[in-house]
Amino acid sequence: MKKVKKAFAAVGYARGLTFIHDFGERSTKYAFHLNVLVDGEYIEDERLDSLKRKLRRLIYSKRVVERWGDKLDINYHYRRSRAEIIHTLKYCTKATFLDLEWDETLAAALYRARYASWWGNWKQEPKWQLAASDKKTAALVMLEQGLHPVSGKPVKWNKRPIPSILVLMENPVPLGNGYYLLPKIRPRSPPAQTCAPSGCEKQT
Repeated sequence: MKKVKKAFAAVGYARGLTFIHDFGERSTKYAFHLNVLVDGEYIEDERLDSLKRKLRRLIYSKRVVERWGDKLDINYHYRRSRAEIIHTLKYCTKATFLDLEWDETLAAALYRARYASWWGNWKQEPKWQLAASDKKTAALVMLEQGLHPVSGKPVKWNKRPIPSILVLMENPVPLGNGYYLLPKIRPRSPPAQTCAPSGCEKQT
């Protein structure tokens, strides 16, 4: 992953997001692929081919490039409108490992794996804001980055998964992709006083 980030930074992309998918749209066969989102503009074919060659040389070893060459393709899509960008965010943040029976050994190995990452400076002013209806997408992006969707603080994940039936008993708010927002934990009431304070007498 670090090699991919460095490669994109080296060709001029100062910041970006990465999202891992384990499976394709219509197959239960493991097919790892990485989605990378960056700021930019439309790239013409000739310049795009040159950019892909540079990225391949930076990401893969010389031996791999010589053997596979252009078969190591990098799919490119340019998103112009806000709706297209939001659609792409939803696609990139969706879960693809939907059933443990597809590969239980792999599922155990991938438990607690980090599926989203980023590089660069993100302190600039936002170019546009999500509408209220798109807040769920923003929450998913934050969760994939390991941040709480409400407080923005780093999430501490349990070492062991909690059975879904116990989660659903808490009446959580579904956020999509298997994530739920649990209600706030109410502070416990102080214990009832069973004896009179010293210096006080019970009146009869």
